[in-house]
Amino acid sequence: MKPQFHLPLSTYPDASSFTIIDNAVDLARQNDAHLVASIPQVRIPQVHQPFPTVIDVDTWRGQAERYSRDSGTSLREHISRAVSETGVQVRIHGFEATEPFVFERFSEITRCHDLSIVEASELSRQLSETLLFGSGRPLVLFPATSVCSRIDTIAVAWDGSATAARALSCARIFIERSTKVQVISITDDKEINKENRALLISSLKHSGFDVEDVSIQAAGETAAAAIQSAALERKADLLVAGGFGHSRLREFILGGVTRELLAKAELPVLLAH
Repeated sequence: MKPQFHLPLSTYPDASSFTIIDNAVDLARQNDAHLVASIPQVRIPQVHQPFPTVIDVDTWRGQAERYSRDSGTSLREHISRAVSETGVQVRIHGFEATEPFVFERFSEITRCHDLSIVEASELSRQLSETLLFGSGRPLVLFPATSVCSRIDTIAVAWDGSATAARALSCARIFIERSTKVQVISITDDKEINKENRALLISSLKHSGFDVEDVSIQAAGETAAAAIQSAALERKADLLVAGGFGHSRLREFILGGVTRELLAKAELPVLLAH
């Protein structure tokens, strides 16, 4: 059974970049996966103003909906160009959604696929949070400014937690195709169970992987920055990490590593909650 990757593409108020399309198509190609690109036509609800105003609300609504439509057309055209020579099967899922419920619709669609692919940036952070904590599926983040290379070496941010274990399980599709795994732990950020960590490394080795044991200290850096630096220095192609957060008054209170990775991923990152 082929993996089913989901690519949610925003059309309003900001359109997704062509870079995330290129990264998603290449990721699907590497893993012999089908890709489903969801492109919404955003509808703006009517606003009944109790007092006269200089703002022509109906004109603004029309402009916003046309922007969403035109953005969707541009994204579809780029998808056609991106897949023309790859052989990747891409299905376009077009749908209508009313603001402010577009991200929730994306989350519902993602539940029907193996993972979602999103750009790591402040502009897409709300979408990433909604998918990570609402879809029940892992999230693969790509840097906003570059098309990444083949995934062969995988770094695992390991603290022994249940979320880290779930992320590792969700990354199986990529780990099975890799040749090397790095287990990265920060020793001065929180207490790490050494026996548990050694057991993980032993298990990966018995599965046939070349495993590198990487214990580091943050030394004043944020945990996310230290982990990414260690992975990049060792030429990792994908970082696997647990996404921590919980809902409070309908707002996500994020762990520091998760918060930073959602906006500032410097290499491809798989997050799972």
